[in-house]
Amino acid sequence: MNAIQFLKKQHEEAKAGFQKVEQASEGQRGRLWQHLSPELKLHEQMEEQHLYGPISKEASDPKLKEWPEHHAKEVREAEQLIGTIDKTSPQEREWLEIVKKLHSALERHIREEEGEVWPKIEKTWDNARLEEAGKKMEAMKSQKEHHKLRT
Repeated sequence: MNAIQFLKKQHEEAKAGFQKVEQASEGQRGRLWQHLSPELKLHEQMEEQHLYGPISKEASDPKLKEWPEHHAKEVREAEQLIGTIDKTSPQEREWLEIVKKLHSALERHIREEEGEVWPKIEKTWDNARLEEAGKKMEAMKSQKEHHKLRT
């Protein structure tokens, strides 16, 4: 699977995960969040290591050259919200509000990636290069899942 297809699939999984968390009872929210949160972090790591870092060095398009810095800023903002969610009890009213704020921020981020950034990447990298990056992402995800099962 090429990197863009792989990441789009993850975006759909994250959107579904947020919907489950937001619709869950107070008693289920925390467990669902504990599953979603590491997936979000892993997704950002895979994007940075196997897509945005390499493409910024190879691309001539200004948007692609600047994207890793912009992406890192948005990731820092998301990580702050994740940290607040992790420190707050899912039973508190504010918890769900913060989750919804993060969800909204990530929706904007996804629209920018899928609408502006990824089409430029697909014009810069050929299918073989996208497949190579996708394989690295799949391996990284498998390694994290294998490690999680062992701990």
